[in-house]
Amino acid sequence: MERVRSPWRQVFAGWAGVLGVLLLITGGLIGLILNEITAGVFACVLLGAAALIAWMMAAPDELRAWLTGRQTRYGTTSVLVTIVFVGAVAYAYVLADQANLTADLTAVQRYTLNPPSLQTIEQLKARGFRVRIVGFFSRSKLREEESADLLLRQYVAAGDGAIEVQYIDPDERPDLAERYGYQADFDGRFLLTLLDENGEPRPRDTVTEGEVQTRYFTLYLGSASERDITTGLKTIVSAGAFKVYFTVGHAERDLTQANDDGISRLFVSLDGQGIAVATLDLAQVEGVPDDADAVLIVGPWQDFTQPEVDRLAAYLARGGRVGIFVDPPQVEAAISGAPGNDFLRADGPLAAYLWDEFGVRALDALVIETKPELVNGSEWIPILNSIAPHTIMNDVRDEPIYSRFVRPLEVVETPSERQNAYVREPLLFTSELSYAETALDDFLAGRIAYDPQEDRPGPLLVGVTVRRQLEFQSEVQPRLVILGDSDIFKNEYVKQIPGNVFLWTDVIDWLTGFSQVVSFTPVNDPTLLTLTISAEERNTIAVITMLLLPGAVLITGGLVWWYRQH
Repeated sequence: MERVRSPWRQVFAGWAGVLGVLLLITGGLIGLILNEITAGVFACVLLGAAALIAWMMAAPDELRAWLTGRQTRYGTTSVLVTIVFVGAVAYAYVLADQANLTADLTAVQRYTLNPPSLQTIEQLKARGFRVRIVGFFSRSKLREEESADLLLRQYVAAGDGAIEVQYIDPDERPDLAERYGYQADFDGRFLLTLLDENGEPRPRDTVTEGEVQTRYFTLYLGSASERDITTGLKTIVSAGAFKVYFTVGHAERDLTQANDDGISRLFVSLDGQGIAVATLDLAQVEGVPDDADAVLIVGPWQDFTQPEVDRLAAYLARGGRVGIFVDPPQVEAAISGAPGNDFLRADGPLAAYLWDEFGVRALDALVIETKPELVNGSEWIPILNSIAPHTIMNDVRDEPIYSRFVRPLEVVETPSERQNAYVREPLLFTSELSYAETALDDFLAGRIAYDPQEDRPGPLLVGVTVRRQLEFQSEVQPRLVILGDSDIFKNEYVKQIPGNVFLWTDVIDWLTGFSQVVSFTPVNDPTLLTLTISAEERNTIAVITMLLLPGAVLITGGLVWWYRQH
């Protein structure tokens, strides 16, 4: 007698077969997306196989008919074609995703390097330079690394061997990161280093506690933006195009001295930017060399003679740029036991020239700071955080500047006709609770008290710039910077105080015009789409592309088939 099967059992068996196939396909695609066998993948395969087995056991006749029937001969081809098509689409998507392929399909090439960037890369290759862009990315910054790589691969491709990229995990390779000068806030940031003929970074040996440690000459780039990277490359290309002279012969700070009181880090920073550095003894030359983009006078203790002042004045008259960093008289000399400091004394030729020509002079006084939060250990070692509105340090106005002994400055109130040819712009002030101690002998004797009859109340001017009333781009105009402290730029402060570093670099940029030559502003469109997405967003797109859309097609086909059957 033939057994009559329950219709519910047949329905169950049919849906079990469909569910089994869908689970197997889903598990396979998820494994392909994740590139690993996870618990979810294993569960899909296990449940799919169990559902198919249940279908075969519950409806063996249907399985036999499906394998040998006429419908199978036609249906199998359609099913196989569908599976192959879905698999091909999924496989192509995974390959494209893993290869991280990019293409700029916009009509105006919005996502391609700007022409100035490409021109800079060509100049880099023409000069025979090879550079390495080094990025520091810890595990928590992997998304930023992926985003940066989309841009950097364009530089590598355009460089054709002249540009390479290296990513360093500072947690896994702290030794290598230290060689490049890695600091705690560099995670997710980039440096640029020049390579030698062997493809290795140019070394810079430093001595720490008697041990020689190899460091690399690097240029800080910042974030992975076209502006920052191209500006760094333009800096390398412009190497040697600028030259800065440091005066000697007046007990100035030593440019080669590497201890805390030296200013050797200033040389390193200029060399890292490709700015040539040389010394200048005004007493031994007929004039300032024509290739001088700026002359810097850093912390001298001996005043300039009249012939030296005449040579400096002739340089400024032809559009020269001068930076003067002056210390208070008597104080540091008395504390260190060295001969007295008479630089810019009131009756000296240089002080007279600066006042008559530019309307600026340094006072024979010392800044005393009484505002508690601005006192760095004592009243005469103040922190300067009052930065006047100025193009110098315009972007870093919240960074304090550490100083030691500060000399106040004065500008003319009613300019003469000659002085009126210049604009005097304040740069740095002390606080309103500071004052200028004029009785320096009393200060050295330990008698520190504000005398309203002799001392000047704050805020005091301690930094000023001078330029022509009208500056034309077609010709170089004279510029002058005077700061009432040279300790601001000594190694002790420059190596650990960001504000001091920013002040130094911005002063050099303002004097030489270096930043105007190497700066680069790419075309920026705020409506541009984001070029990178997170891992979660990528997985979502993959699921939609390889699971939901094909699944919707299969389900629709299955429903159509079921409808026609019934």
